[in-house]
Formats: sequence, C-alpha cells, structure tokens
Amino acid sequence: MNRFSEPFQLNRGGLSPPPVWPGGSPNAQPLALVRRFAMRASWQRSSVVLRLVAAIGLIASLSAIAAGAAPVARAEPVKLTFWHYWDGKNGEVIQQLVDRYNSEHSDVQVQSIFIGFNDLLPKLQAAAAGGEVPDVAAGDLIWMPKLARSGALVPLDDYLASSGASLDDFYPALLNVGRYDGKLFSLPVSTNNLELFYNKDLFRKAGLDPEKPPATWDELRQMAATCANPDEGIAGMELFTEPGEGLTWQFQVYLWQAGGEFLSPDLSKAAFNSPAGQQALQFWVDLIHTDKSAPLAPWGQFGQGKACMVMDGSWMVGIWSADPPFDFGTATMPYPADGQRATNMGGEQLVIFQTTTERQQAAFDFMTWLTSTDIQIEWDKQTGFMPIRESVASSPDYLSYVREKEPRLLPFIENQQYARNRPPVPNYPEISDAFSRELEAALLGQTGVADALASAESAVNALLASS
Repeated sequence: MNRFSEPFQLNRGGLSPPPVWPGGSPNAQPLALVRRFAMRASWQRSSVVLRLVAAIGLIASLSAIAAGAAPVARAEPVKLTFWHYWDGKNGEVIQQLVDRYNSEHSDVQVQSIFIGFNDLLPKLQAAAAGGEVPDVAAGDLIWMPKLARSGALVPLDDYLASSGASLDDFYPALLNVGRYDGKLFSLPVSTNNLELFYNKDLFRKAGLDPEKPPATWDELRQMAATCANPDEGIAGMELFTEPGEGLTWQFQVYLWQAGGEFLSPDLSKAAFNSPAGQQALQFWVDLIHTDKSAPLAPWGQFGQGKACMVMDGSWMVGIWSADPPFDFGTATMPYPADGQRATNMGGEQLVIFQTTTERQQAAFDFMTWLTSTDIQIEWDKQTGFMPIRESVASSPDYLSYVREKEPRLLPFIENQQYARNRPPVPNYPEISDAFSRELEAALLGQTGVADALASAESAVNALLASS
C-alpha cells in the first residue's frame, strides 16, 4: 500500500495510527501535502514514459538487425583453406593471385597451402573419410571421379543457379570431368594438351622444310621415314611405348582422331576394339615395324635431339624454350585425311568440401573469381597453361601476348577446343594400366593388332564390371 493513498495501515493488532507527516499533522499543512502528492505522481508518469521510449528504441534496434542492417561492430573475415600441388613458377603465381583476392575481399581470407602431388590425393581422401577438410582444393582432373563419389564434395549446381553464372564459355570436355550422378562437382582451373613438336635442325638436315610440319597421318609417316637416320640413332617419330598411363594417354589421341571412343557413352564397357581402334594401333605398328622410323626406346629421345618429331604437352614449350637444346617448332597434331581433329588434355579442377553454409558460399565466390575470364588470362599468361574458356582463347590481349612472348604455344591454344577428356571412372588408373599392357604386346610384335585389342577389351571390361 502507498502511504499517500491510505491514512491507516493494518497492523498485527488491527489498525495502526496515522503516519507522522513531515512538518506536522496532515491537517496542519494541506498545501504542502498536495504539492508533494502532485510531484510524486508527475515523477511516476515521467518514469513510465522514459521506460516506454527505451523499450521502443530496443524494439527498433532488434527489428533493424532482423531486417539485415549491418551491425556496428565488424564481423571477423571468413577464413578459407585452399589445398593444391602447384610449385615452382605455378606456385608463385597462384600465391600472387590468392594475395590479390584477399586484398580485394576484406570479408574473406584465403590461405594457400601447398601439398606435394603424391601426397595430395591421399590427404584429400583421408579428409573426405572424416578428417579435417580444406574449403577448396585443386587436384588432377583424373581424381575427380573418386572425389565426387566420396560424398564429401559440394554440388555446384544450386550455387551456379543462384549466382546466375553461365557455363557456356567453358570447353565442354573440361566440365564433363566433374559430372557425377547428374550433378556438377568441379570447375576447371587449368588445362593443357598434346600437340606435335619437331626438330627444325633435323628437318633441315634431312632436306625437309622446317616451316612445313606434317598435317595428316600420311604426311607424318612420310616425313618420319625421311627424317629417320638409324645409323646415327635418329628416330623419325618418338612414340610412348612403355606400359602405363603415358602409352594410354597418347594412344587415345590417335583413337579419337580415327573416329573411335575409348569407352561406351555410359562408361560401362570398352569401345576401343573397333575399326577406328585397329586403324590407330596399326598406324603405330607400321611406324615401328614396317617403316622402322619409331624405334622402341625409353621415353625422352626427342629432348635429347635423337628424334625428329614427338607428341608432347604444352608445358614442354616453357621447359625447352628456357634453354633450347635445338631449334624446335610446334604444330597441331596431324590426323587422318578421313578423320577428325582431337587431342588429349590434362590439368586441374577446383572442388569445394562440405563445411558450413557461410564457408561454402565464400569458397564458391573464390572459385568463380579464380576461373573468371580476366583472372584466367593473367593465370595463363604467367604459367603457360591453356585456356579453359573460349573467351580466353579468343582474347586479343591474350593472343597478342602469346604471339609476342611464345608463338609456339599457338597450336596448343588453337587445338584446345578439340581436346577430349579421359573417361571419368573411379578406377581409371587401373584400366589405363591394363590397356597399356595389352597394347605393348602388339608394339613389341608379340601379337597382332586384333588380338591385342581383344585382350585389352576383356581386361578393361572385367575392371569396369568390378568397379
């Protein structure tokens, strides 16, 4: 009860006497009483008003935060880890690009972490099985089937749809690598391909025009026979004849050029035991045994000046141009007169691992930045990688740079649009080894072309059935 509202209060014994009022009895100072009562009531009303205003302010602040208004205090930047195996010049360039991204995006900080090539895939697989995963990783494109099936990667389809990003500018074969179960799990970040290298010094010595490399299989066979000099240990054409991925990777180019396929469209069975497969393998056997212009020898003869021609990767331009062992040229890979242009490709793909919604979005933003046209032009200029986008391959700025700095890369750029991808199956390494072992028997003259392809077909189908 309020002493100003009640003159008497209950006591244990009944009514208590009236309170003693300041300044005397209640009847002695009526004006003082009224004034004190009015002041007290006024203070109560002011207090209520102040509390109401404070409550309204709090509600407004909460509403602003709920509506997405930026808080006064700046949040910590999202921290991402990026695993890759690029070292040397490529490692320097990727670090420069990561530093640039961090400087341009204060809300995200990407940490670039180098892991050696032989260690990266096992570490990624261990992380996918329950370890600490990176936010983003760049890995060899032939790893993608295994990583996509791990269940640890983030499908990119919803992110692409939400961002409005288009994939039309990417070369389709590079996107096929990252597709699994109807979803896209990776984007290409770098690539390379195989084209023809030829020794201009040996061409001149053999009476061949050093500015006119072969354009067809027939021309390649003729020039190889003309340029070969067995007495001096000079091969006309170097082929990769030792078992392993090197043989398979190179032979696939000839198979595709002849119109064949390595596996069926659904990747369930071998498709190379075909007229195109026989044409391609017979071409190799004729170079080795009929013309004797492509002797069986360890890989590396061309780099030693002991072979007139070889099919090798775009990265070799940079390696050889730094300290040229001889005058060499490049050209798009010759193909049959009734065939088609084709080459094989390598390179790296970017993937995002499942973490948190915030980190996954930040990782996707970094991925799309790194694969954008402008950044890819810079990346390709400094590393010698081939374009992953048509807009890069046709960029006047990029082409002008290549023509000025290293025109021998132009055939690789021109033919990148015809590059094919190796079959995206998880046990491809085992399939490649089995295939190469059976083909080697034909190259050694131990079995015929048809029998070698039939044996390879059986071996590959058995591996596909067990995968």
